[in-house]
Amino acid sequence: MPTPDLRLAFDMPPADAVAYFRAKGYAVSDNWWEIWQRAHARAFTVAKAMRMDVLEAIRTEVDSALANGTTAKQFVDSLAPKLQKLGWWGKQTWVDSAGGAQQVQLGSVYRLRNIYRNNLQTAYMAGRYRRQLANAEDRPYWMYVAVMDGQTRPAHANLNGKVFRYDDPIWQHIYPPNGWGCRCRIRALTAAQVERLGLQVENGGRYVEDITAEAGIDQRTGEVIQVDHVRIRLPDGSVMQPDVGWAYNPGEAAFGTDMAIAKKLGSARSIELRSQLIQSINNSELRHAQFASWASQALSKRRAGNTVQALGFMTPAIEAAVTARLGKAPTALLAIGEKQLLHADSPKHQRREVTLSRQEYLQLPAMLAQPEAVLWDKSHQNLLYVYPASGNNKVKVVINTGWKHKRQQPLDTVINVYKVEAYHLLESNYELLEGKVGS
Repeated sequence: MPTPDLRLAFDMPPADAVAYFRAKGYAVSDNWWEIWQRAHARAFTVAKAMRMDVLEAIRTEVDSALANGTTAKQFVDSLAPKLQKLGWWGKQTWVDSAGGAQQVQLGSVYRLRNIYRNNLQTAYMAGRYRRQLANAEDRPYWMYVAVMDGQTRPAHANLNGKVFRYDDPIWQHIYPPNGWGCRCRIRALTAAQVERLGLQVENGGRYVEDITAEAGIDQRTGEVIQVDHVRIRLPDGSVMQPDVGWAYNPGEAAFGTDMAIAKKLGSARSIELRSQLIQSINNSELRHAQFASWASQALSKRRAGNTVQALGFMTPAIEAAVTARLGKAPTALLAIGEKQLLHADSPKHQRREVTLSRQEYLQLPAMLAQPEAVLWDKSHQNLLYVYPASGNNKVKVVINTGWKHKRQQPLDTVINVYKVEAYHLLESNYELLEGKVGS
């Protein structure tokens, strides 16, 4: 049976899947368990692909498959000659990072088909997760759907039809794919659909058991590799256990965590508590360092992909001000894409001498965490975060609101960043929401 084009399995263009894939960094390893679970959501890796030219060739081809809807056969036909030319093909004597030698299988048609299926399926599911999480207010109940045919794993079939809330801890471990070649998916439901279908919403968090599992044998030492894993034990005694290395949610790990945090923060009743939590998150040095690494790479390669990176969260006061002016609450998650970052640093802006320095771009999350002032642009209905620059200049960060974007990108997104003289920010179309525009 020919391998189907996975793009046909989904009813929306895979722009969010492409963004997920392009958001990954690079990582190399001798064994897959060395790049464990959630790290796979941010780092593209192929075991035994230690050379960057090999990894780049594979990644580029998978990226193209996501963007263009390439079939498995087209993927293999295009990539195989490139890997053969690079010498990464067939059985070879492999010398690992510790100097040990062994016979291994590098590139093959079978292996390339696996790379195609697993990377595309993971990316598509991460995209679906983001869309479903963004729409969780309307469809908060998620049902696990297995393909009930002769190829379905019995363990996966045990979860078919099970319904849990979108924020149930069980989704951290069982949001598909849950193993090699997993075809399961999630259907998001409204409360009315749950009632009409006679479904029961369960508390999945109590079904999760922490265990250890065998990941493989280190050929250098003979050591059996044990890793943390989970088992889902259902009330009827049946068990579902993801494949080792698959007990995580790639969409949540790659980006959805911040969206989930935004929703959780929004449900906190105490404004003071929310403010303290948001300020603590926004001031996180680790988050700032992660953003700086992403931005530095984007500014260096000068080729805009579809990557989107979180910057931080709106404070409750700013969120309330935006809601009052537009009649709809923002997502409160501030983000910027590669395209917007490179637009800010474009040759046009450079000629006008309004661009930021490289270091200032890397410090954008810190600027938004501690702005000098926050303004409302009444003409364009945008938020403006203002930060001091050299002399009488200010850094002006322009933020568009999520519902002006396509459903695939429900974020409050930075659309421009540049320097202006302070007096421009005192014009009548700007309303001061917070702080003061100093001279």
